[in-house]
Amino acid sequence: MGKEIRLAIVGVGNCTSALLQGLAHYRAAGPSESAGIMHPDLGGYRVTDIRPVAAFDIDARKVGRDLAEACLAPPNNAYRLPGVALSSTGVRVQMGPVLDGVPEHLKGLVEVHQGEPADVVRALREVQAEVLLNCLPTGSALAARHYAQAALEAGVGFVNGMPELIVCDPGFSRRATEHKVP
Repeated sequence: MGKEIRLAIVGVGNCTSALLQGLAHYRAAGPSESAGIMHPDLGGYRVTDIRPVAAFDIDARKVGRDLAEACLAPPNNAYRLPGVALSSTGVRVQMGPVLDGVPEHLKGLVEVHQGEPADVVRALREVQAEVLLNCLPTGSALAARHYAQAALEAGVGFVNGMPELIVCDPGFSRRATEHKVP
């Protein structure tokens, strides 16, 4: 198809680290290598068409760093794929709004950045993001809903990667339809 999927990511934790390592693995392997992917071509898109264009986090060890570097910063401890090197993405992790983004079970692990949070809607529009992937930790309900609303306002699809019932909420679904957001 030749078109990329412009991905913004919320929460630069272990799930994001695993995703970026997987993307790097399949890019390096080439188009014929698809072991581990059930549908190598889905609607004309391949995993190698996914391109991170923005990222948001609240941890001081991640904000301001390149996404490839930040996803390996503490407290992350995701398994490192042997032979997979993460190259610079050119995406600087932006400070997100804290809200309830440091749940009780993470209070001793997260070092909250003291800077001003980015305007998420503006940031999504500036990079022409098409999808916002929510990888916030469980317990970050307000923060997750904030990002979901920002995605709607920016006209960006929202994929919820945490156990917070957002996209099945009738109000959210109605607003997504009104905004013509998938």
